[in-house]
Amino acid sequence: MLAQIKLDDAIILVIETSDYLHRLEANQFNLFTQKLHNSLLKTIGRFKGKIISQNDNAYSVAFISVTDAVLCALKVQSKFKYVTPKFDTSIRKLKIGIAHGGGNLNAHLLATRLCELITDQIVITKDIKTLYEKENQNTFIDREHIKVMTSSEVSFLTNLMNYIETVWNDSNFKVDELPKVLGYSRSQVYRKTVALTGKAPSHFIRDFRLNRALFLLRNKKGNISEIAAQTGFGSATYFSKCFKERFKILPSKYIRQHIH
Repeated sequence: MLAQIKLDDAIILVIETSDYLHRLEANQFNLFTQKLHNSLLKTIGRFKGKIISQNDNAYSVAFISVTDAVLCALKVQSKFKYVTPKFDTSIRKLKIGIAHGGGNLNAHLLATRLCELITDQIVITKDIKTLYEKENQNTFIDREHIKVMTSSEVSFLTNLMNYIETVWNDSNFKVDELPKVLGYSRSQVYRKTVALTGKAPSHFIRDFRLNRALFLLRNKKGNISEIAAQTGFGSATYFSKCFKERFKILPSKYIRQHIH
């Protein structure tokens, strides 16, 4: 049955169980116990999910039934605190995004964005909510445990990310350009970005650049000065300051400790 899932029309669920720094280190460090992975695999199998990709800290899963996807997310959430080590809070993070693969929508990309960027623990799109309630005869989604993104919120997030991904490495890019590009006032862009991501636009873009910089460092794509320039930072000194604020380690120390 799992092999019959067509990804173009599947329900896509993305699970991430740590922050960006630890996810990047997933293939080098075993941050989670086998107990956690066994629990995730058992839960995904119980709800007839097909794993598309996985590593130590992230799973992408396809479902035929939206009900199975939503119930799987809720079960993963309820079990998570019982199967992760209590001594390390850095690995006790859970984010889940669910999106639909119908039409021209890239469900995996959207589910990943919902998972990584939105502040709530479980985030779904409005069409997921509609499909779930249709399958379950108007049994309503529990909004206390699930954030339902409206169509306008999804549109804003999609347009924001599509634009940022074209300009993030341009040091001349200014946050003040966003209102004109997105078609909102400056105050609206600020409010919407903070409401969805918990960050002001300037901090959101800075963190996006820092994540890309960490990826480049990890993959030996240049020295600190080169990567600072590649990711839109005005100077290596300012880049190092921001990097330490974000990841609690200087880039030079990160290279010494993690790059071999």
